[in-house]
Amino acid sequence: MRYMATIYVSDVMDQVAATVEIQGWEAQYGPPETIYEKTVIWPGVGHDVPDLWLESALGCILSDLREPPESRRPGAPVIGGPHTISETGDIDI
Repeated sequence: MRYMATIYVSDVMDQVAATVEIQGWEAQYGPPETIYEKTVIWPGVGHDVPDLWLESALGCILSDLREPPESRRPGAPVIGGPHTISETGDIDI
């Protein structure tokens, strides 16, 4: 199996978005097949130096790819977190 990765990073307004795509070839010749694709979005930090901007973006991508699959589930955290109303979990009122 041969692999080729393509990474697209864009910085728009206050957010940075990155898409990682991995293509693989079973045979030596012929068209590749996309076997992995993931898009990650995070807040921008305002780097004015291109190489620092890229270093930061690649670090964020690697950090997200290293998270275990169960922690990457979509939606709000079950208990607490920035995507819940109280940010401390559900409470009795």
